[in-house]
Amino acid sequence: MTTRQLVKDDGTHRWWRILDGDQVVGTDVETIPTPTQVNGTTLRGRVSTALTNNATYLGLPMPRSNAQVAMQVEALTRQNAALIRLVAGLLDTTDGT
Repeated sequence: MTTRQLVKDDGTHRWWRILDGDQVVGTDVETIPTPTQVNGTTLRGRVSTALTNNATYLGLPMPRSNAQVAMQVEALTRQNAALIRLVAGLLDTTDGT
């Protein structure tokens, strides 16, 4: 049975020994994503859903209700905040997106 044994973790990388029983059969280095990398990936991952939701809203019959318009304004505000964070590289948080 092959297992991985953690050798070192410096917060940026993790070093592993690959074991087959007690015998070392290899090594592996894993890069740990930074919070800003994770946040960027999260924001970019929301693009498809946002485009679908916007197309759905545009397909609603007129006149739209005040509740529908209010929900769309909130959604667009969050999407705009996400775009600003991505373009400006302000990926320390995803708050407000």
